[in-house]
Amino acid sequence: MEDWFGFDSADGGIADAESPAAAQAGDGLWIYDDGQLWDLGPAELDADADGVPDSITSDVSGDPVILTDTDGDGQVDRMTRLDQSGGVTVSDECDEPLPWRPTSLGRLP
Repeated sequence: MEDWFGFDSADGGIADAESPAAAQAGDGLWIYDDGQLWDLGPAELDADADGVPDSITSDVSGDPVILTDTDGDGQVDRMTRLDQSGGVTVSDECDEPLPWRPTSLGRLP
């Protein structure tokens, strides 16, 4: 099955999930995308420096991505992508019609 940001459904996806509520029982980060519930595993990084791990890293087409749970519920709701030219795009989860909305754009020095 297709992968989601480097996570293979054979390893972590829960096919045909009816609701994201099932993921909240786990201890890791998760995302619900296009009828598929993805268990991304435990958070490894503390992106907001509050002492609690809330993020993991992956890649999209060779670009590093940081996936973050900003409100502590386990669901990934922020994606920070760094492209090879030094560009940075921060996107937050939002309602339809698009699941992700860019909220900050910039460049690394």
